[in-house]
Amino acid sequence: MSSPADPVSAQRPYYVVLLHYPIVNRNGKLVTTAVTNMDIHDIARSSRTYGAKGYFLVTPIEDQHELVERILAHWRSDHSRQYHPDRVEAVSLVRMARSFDEVKAAIRAECGEDPEVVLTDARPSPNAVSYADYRRELSDSGLTKPVAICFGTGWGVSDVFYPEVHRILAPVYGPEGAPREGIPYRGYNHLSVRAAVGIILDRLFGL
Repeated sequence: MSSPADPVSAQRPYYVVLLHYPIVNRNGKLVTTAVTNMDIHDIARSSRTYGAKGYFLVTPIEDQHELVERILAHWRSDHSRQYHPDRVEAVSLVRMARSFDEVKAAIRAECGEDPEVVLTDARPSPNAVSYADYRRELSDSGLTKPVAICFGTGWGVSDVFYPEVHRILAPVYGPEGAPREGIPYRGYNHLSVRAAVGIILDRLFGL
């Protein structure tokens, strides 16, 4: 991971975005995935640990908004604040959005401009930027544009989202290594989104 000698500047505010739409299923069909309780809590904790300004859950389904609001209401109670203050602090970062346009509008209202949209993907892309290179960009004191780091669910983010994207981060690979040109990849590369968020935020912002 990163080294203590290479700290990241706090010049650029960043947000974590978990997309439940537009997503594809295993057959490549455009779908909306369900919000899970674990994704709410665990990604909020990673977001707080690594200094995100907010954590957006994006879904157009109203029932999902109601479900998340009931969960968040529990963590806003006096009882939770007394007995689980660390969890309450993390979950306070969670925000719901019905579309990515709502995410951009919220970030624009806070930071004065639209964010640079950075997509994470388990699939290799010829235009992907390495974590070391993007970490250096984030540390550039001359840059202040906010960043939205987007994670997908299901079988990945649909191509219809790509017009929003400015940068794509390289996939996370384990010790079996990355695929090589002309050789079918036979390694295992199927992290949960919660694990991927923790690894990627540590590579970009960790000490």
